[in-house]
Amino acid sequence: MTEDKRTDIDLLVGVARGVIELTSIARSSAFRLPYPSRVQLALDQMVLSGITQGHPVPAGVPDLMSWCRERGPEEWGLELPDGFLIAGARLIHPTAGEPTRTCAELASLGPHGVPEQEAETLLAGLAGACGTEERFAACRDFLIRRPVMLRPDPMELLRPTTAQTWSLVKGLYSAVPDRFLSDGLVHCCTGCGLLAKSVTAGGPWCEGGCPPGDHKLETTHEPQSALALPLALRLFLALPGRTEQAVRSRLTDQVELLPLSLGVHRITGQDVTVRAFQVHDRVQPGPAALRAAEVAALLGRPLDIVVPDGVAARPGYRQQFDRALPADAQVRLLSASDFTAPGPAGRPRRNHA
Repeated sequence: MTEDKRTDIDLLVGVARGVIELTSIARSSAFRLPYPSRVQLALDQMVLSGITQGHPVPAGVPDLMSWCRERGPEEWGLELPDGFLIAGARLIHPTAGEPTRTCAELASLGPHGVPEQEAETLLAGLAGACGTEERFAACRDFLIRRPVMLRPDPMELLRPTTAQTWSLVKGLYSAVPDRFLSDGLVHCCTGCGLLAKSVTAGGPWCEGGCPPGDHKLETTHEPQSALALPLALRLFLALPGRTEQAVRSRLTDQVELLPLSLGVHRITGQDVTVRAFQVHDRVQPGPAALRAAEVAALLGRPLDIVVPDGVAARPGYRQQFDRALPADAQVRLLSASDFTAPGPAGRPRRNHA
């Protein structure tokens, strides 16, 4: 990868972080001066790059946000690696007005990334509060199953089998952001379990990006009672978590959750072979590959990235993932079905060392 391409990826990542930061602010205050630091820095860097390279620049923060909503990064004048992003990618969804999964995945790249690293920090705090691996695993599974609770049932949450878990995780939940309130209603997608909007110019929309025909929405008429995990945990724990739970249920070898990153597991086979895997559910193969390489480097051993079968089957996804991996990355991409098939340890490893 050339230095210019690396620089332009960093520019795009900076803009994505700015979008995430701006979204965390109440809509009524988002465009008041002074702008949040990440947003202002992203604008300054875009303007400097445009002046230096001779391509158009956004006129200000509102214009930059319009670019994120109306233009793909390939229209910004940036020099990105071929196939780094899938065609038609946006940082802000054109009709829902929310940060896209592409935006969150880009914002998580590098040593100063957010929000994936925010999710890691929150889970590390939860692990410390739990005290035991078993209790933490139970709490983590609770969060995966309930990223959004439209109608929390106090009787259910205070049952003996749930009360201790709820006491440990309830601080991670907060009220649903006002921007998801429409006509006194809050919606949740039954497909991915994440927040949704029932009416946009493009039809129903959900955070998990479920296909239009899969948008079955659950609704509450008491939005003041609805609770949701932070965006970081919704996208980087709960969204891949359903596939992770299915994968774990199919494995017959010993599986251990490691205190590293989001959901890195170690498998010890009956022949004492050891493997590590992490489940991803990400829309962009290029950023997913770079992030996987970062995790594998921290782990210090080969890492299997397991993705839902539908993700692995997307045209070009595997090829773009492999193309984006650094030359020394010990990472391979497998579908959930391939990973849990008999004898996956014997499958040839795609070793970039």
